[in-house]
Amino acid sequence: MGGRAWVLAAVLALGLCAPAQAADFNQAAKQTAQDRSQAQAEMSRAKQDIAQERAAMQAKLKALQESLAREKKALAQAREDLAAVSRRRAELSRQLAETSGDLKELAGHVRAAARELLAMAERSPVTAEDPGRLEALRAYLNKSRFPGLTDIEKLVNLYFGEITAGGQIARRQGALVNQEGQDVQADLVRLGGFTTLYRVNGQVGLATLGPASGRLLAAGGELPWGLSGDINAYLDRQTDAAPLDISGGAALKQLSRRETLWEQILSGGPLVWPILAVGLAALLLILERLWFFRRVRANTDEMMTHVAELVGKGDFAGALDEADKQKGRPTSNVLTAGLALRDQPSEVIDNGLSEAMLRELPRLERFLTALKVLAAVAPLLGLLGTVTGMINTFQVITVFGTGDPRLMAGGISEALITTQLGLAVAIPILVASALLGRRAQRLAGDMEEKAVALSAALIQARR
Repeated sequence: MGGRAWVLAAVLALGLCAPAQAADFNQAAKQTAQDRSQAQAEMSRAKQDIAQERAAMQAKLKALQESLAREKKALAQAREDLAAVSRRRAELSRQLAETSGDLKELAGHVRAAARELLAMAERSPVTAEDPGRLEALRAYLNKSRFPGLTDIEKLVNLYFGEITAGGQIARRQGALVNQEGQDVQADLVRLGGFTTLYRVNGQVGLATLGPASGRLLAAGGELPWGLSGDINAYLDRQTDAAPLDISGGAALKQLSRRETLWEQILSGGPLVWPILAVGLAALLLILERLWFFRRVRANTDEMMTHVAELVGKGDFAGALDEADKQKGRPTSNVLTAGLALRDQPSEVIDNGLSEAMLRELPRLERFLTALKVLAAVAPLLGLLGTVTGMINTFQVITVFGTGDPRLMAGGISEALITTQLGLAVAIPILVASALLGRRAQRLAGDMEEKAVALSAALIQARR
């Protein structure tokens, strides 16, 4: 109700104002009609523009659809081509893999052959005449390098060269590294692929090949007796017989590594010194005993015969003079002691003779006990060396394992050499001790025999 009242009031107000503004409404109506006409004209032009743009867009859309269809067709064709190329590629890859496998196998055979020839060339004296072939052969071992037909032909030629040179004797002047490490010019004779003989400044010997440098090296160590003369005779063409190392250098290496007896003994470690000291002490004692027994050796039977004859005649002074001719000897000392008691009862004489023999026995048996002790100590020291050597060996095994036997060789060598040295010292001492002891027993028996004979002669003289 309130809203209607307000509308009626506004109409009444307008009705009251209408006569004053009638002219303005007519003009506004005309203006409105003109605006409407212009708007309709613009709307018509806009519709035409829209229609034109739509037609253009539809044409463009059609062109794009046709282009899309062509592209799709081209894409399909490209996919078919790609599939064909992929199939071709797979086929080529398969063929390449088959071909590469054959080539790799061939390259492997070539490298294996080159490796075998290289191992042969590093020992062959033929290499000294062509050191460059070592590098050529080592180049074959490079896996990044594929050997071609030229390389294979060169390898075959190297093989034939080695075979041909192996059946030849070559005499020439050439470089040699002597035992002092100096480069010298020497007369060289290569005997096939086995050995090279050399002579430089009158010194002859056998040469080996340095595997790294391809140079000839004079073999170390002393040549066996008579071998120098044989080499000189062959170099002077006086004989056709020549020493050969058919082991491919192993014998020469062993010759150069040959140790002297003193070097072998020293490799036994610190315990060889007390064993040697035992041996030296025993040697001095044995020499002293030998000198002693040689000094007291005498013909006691002849002396005793003369003494018994003189005692039987009652010539005691003559008997003493006869006994004094071998003064200092055990039997003579015993007889002298018995003759000094000639006026005593027989029991006193026997006791005096026994006492004299007891005084002489220590002289005869001196150092024999010491020799027996030394003979027992020497192998014990060797056994101690064996224990220490084995301890060292196990320590090496603990640290380095058992992969390299050379690391264990030092301890084993120490163990065996000390045992060997201990036995080598003990056995002669034991034998010498037994012989010297037997010698002392014979002298003691001789003293006892002569003492009994003297006692009997004195008793006989009193009757």
